[in-house]
Amino acid sequence: MRKLIATTLIVMLVSLAVAAAAGPAAAFDRQANERTMLGLINLARTSRGLAPVHLQTALDRAALAHSRDMLSRDYFSHSAPGGTTFATRLRKAGYGIAGYRSWAVGEVIGWGQGSAGSPRAVFRSWMRSSAHRAVILDRRWRDVGVGCARGSFRGVSGSVMYTIDLGRRTR
Repeated sequence: MRKLIATTLIVMLVSLAVAAAAGPAAAFDRQANERTMLGLINLARTSRGLAPVHLQTALDRAALAHSRDMLSRDYFSHSAPGGTTFATRLRKAGYGIAGYRSWAVGEVIGWGQGSAGSPRAVFRSWMRSSAHRAVILDRRWRDVGVGCARGSFRGVSGSVMYTIDLGRRTR
């Protein structure tokens, strides 16, 4: 009887450990994370008297593609391996200068794992950095793309990569 109880307890503990390990992976919701990040960006901007930024399809596509690319090729940079810059990526995604008098873009990237990979934690770290905060709060921006992806990064599974692409085009 003791052996049966011990075996049952072990099975229950292993099941709980597996469920706990699977929980965060199952709980990842890319679109919810992106919406939360956009809300945090706009809250920071509007609370300082700046205009909110609005999702722009080409920037959104580019941001998600860059987050996925950084995870799949295991790098962390505004420039892809081979040297493609974020400005080139944004033009190729359809956010170009053709037909506009002026064009400006900026980008912020970040990543974390576990609670440090939540939108709030990554956003908090950006706002603590004067360089990242300056990009997010630049008054020129009107358009934004927000992309996040989850995977393994530098051997750390469950990492979440974020890319924020900001821009403004004037006719």
